[in-house]
Formats: sequence, structure tokens, C-alpha cells
Amino acid sequence: MNKNSRIYPNFKVKIAKKEDLTELTLCAKEFIELIEKFKLNFLDGKYLTLLTYYNDLIAGVLIAQELIPKVDSVENILPKTLLKLIYVNPNFRNKLIGTKLLLTFLKNQKEKDIASVFIKLPQKYKSGIKFFETNNFRRVGKIKDVIILEFNLWNDFGIRFSEFLADDINHILD
Repeated sequence: MNKNSRIYPNFKVKIAKKEDLTELTLCAKEFIELIEKFKLNFLDGKYLTLLTYYNDLIAGVLIAQELIPKVDSVENILPKTLLKLIYVNPNFRNKLIGTKLLLTFLKNQKEKDIASVFIKLPQKYKSGIKFFETNNFRRVGKIKDVIILEFNLWNDFGIRFSEFLADDINHILD
């Protein structure tokens, strides 16, 4: 048994399909309700949604939206993704499920040549901010009581560079 099979026993990550909507909504209902027009946008394919399963049960959800870049400045033409939600069922917390979801997502975004991923969190959500900072997101702004954190998949001037939490991301995602 390798190290990862102890951390992620029977956990699998997959991209959600339309038929997963009901199960997805049941898993994280109170948080999904906060995302404006979630059902419509999900069914229209506007969100990348990852699900983590333990056997046949959803243990975690990640919802993100790729943003269409505006061409009004160099900064705005870079492809970015807004991370809308990462949620882990309380029964599966503290087993690195959120980290696995996030790293799988970042790998997916890097393969799509996305420049950066960011998330907006209420300043009072200290555990969420700590989670993202622990996973190499950095604070890039604040609007009223909302903290903006970003993970750069490219460095400046479009040269692709990735700084992952682990030395070898593949051993974490296997």
C-alpha cells in the first residue's frame, strides 16, 4: 500500500455531467444556492464542476467558471478562471479531499493553458482563506469585506510556469 492510498482510500475525482446535477445539489445545497443561476449555467456547460467520490458517495465538489478575457489591457487578455466553490462533506473532512480536488483542478487548468485561478472569499471566512494560502494562493486584492486570492499558473509575460504545493504533483493525483 503506497502513501496515497492511505490518504485517498477509494476516492476518485471526475468531471460532473448534466445527470449529476441532483446528486451534486444534494451534496452542497446551501452553498450552491449562493451561486447565482447555478442550475442554468451548469446545464449550459458554463461551469467546470469536479466531483470527488468515496465509493458511490459524493465527498466533495469544486465549481469554477472560465472567464472570457477582455482585450482592454494586457492583464485582461490572459485566460483566467474564477473558482466559485470548493466544498467537502463534513464526514470526509481532514482527509485531504479538498486538497486533492484543488490540485486536480489546477492540473486541469494548466493543461488548458489558463494563466491564473482566483477566488473571492468573505474576510470573515478565515479557514477558507487559510486553506487557499496553504495551497499557494496569494492575496491580490480586497474589495470591501471580500479577499481576492490568486494562483498563477504562468509567470509574467505569458511564460508558463507552475508552482505546485508538492514537489511531484503526479504522486498526489495518482
